[in-house]
Amino acid sequence: MSDHMKFKDLGAIKLGELAFEIGDYTCAHDHLFKAYNKLKDYQGDDFGTKLLMGDISFKIKESIGKQGEGKSILLYETWKLSKSSFVRGKQCDKSLFLDKFNKMDRNPISPETQAIFNRGHEFEDFVRENRFPGGTNVKEKVGNFFYFNSYTKYLTEDSTTSVIYEASIIEDEVLVMCDILVKNEDGKIDVFEIKLNREINDAIKSDLAIQYTICKKRFGEQLNSFNLILRSNEKDQPYKIIDVTEDVSKLTHEVETQIAHFKNVLMKQEPIISIGSQCAKPYACDFTNYCGARIS
Repeated sequence: MSDHMKFKDLGAIKLGELAFEIGDYTCAHDHLFKAYNKLKDYQGDDFGTKLLMGDISFKIKESIGKQGEGKSILLYETWKLSKSSFVRGKQCDKSLFLDKFNKMDRNPISPETQAIFNRGHEFEDFVRENRFPGGTNVKEKVGNFFYFNSYTKYLTEDSTTSVIYEASIIEDEVLVMCDILVKNEDGKIDVFEIKLNREINDAIKSDLAIQYTICKKRFGEQLNSFNLILRSNEKDQPYKIIDVTEDVSKLTHEVETQIAHFKNVLMKQEPIISIGSQCAKPYACDFTNYCGARIS
């Protein structure tokens, strides 16, 4: 790594420039100023770094002058549960707790598991590019998870945006990230979740149920449909789209009860749960080494 890279707070620069672009000049100033304070300690002669300093300095001054005409858009927001932690909690309360407070005790990711993750991302990219091209990717545009929700709100209210990737929604202190959100001309919203699987399993059902519940809280009657995209067995059609709106809408009360339970789990001490069948179904738990080492 070149020495100048350690002086670049790329996250602050990305967020600050995005804020400047969409007219949140207070947020732009705060993050660009943070980035500039780090850059000014650079004493090297890299021309690109000096140009970057000049550009950031100019935008800081411009953002100060524009704060009166700007508006607050990008907000720092936190959550207690996520879609993945909800699915994890459905499998085991202890796994949920450990994932929140003992992340360093996870099993190392195996090459086989990483390969599955990679294939899943490739399938997502394929579906997006071929069926829903040209979307705005919240994760790539913002970079900082804590601002994903507010940027998603901005995009769903923006008349020029029709397709959003990684649309991030926080309601009831729960974060979900939707693979694809499509905003139609009539304002109605369709959500699509992409899975590498060929069939629906219990984990996918839990995933869809929590996403739908949170999306429904946000969009209400504006939510038109909730859909699952799976790999297809048909040679000439690599994926299939299934409308699961009716099925998942029946699960909202159950989901809300589980949300309350999982929040309660995270407020207490580590649950005492022995190793059992729940460690392998529907997924192999990544805390089995931690739990196994504590068997007396």
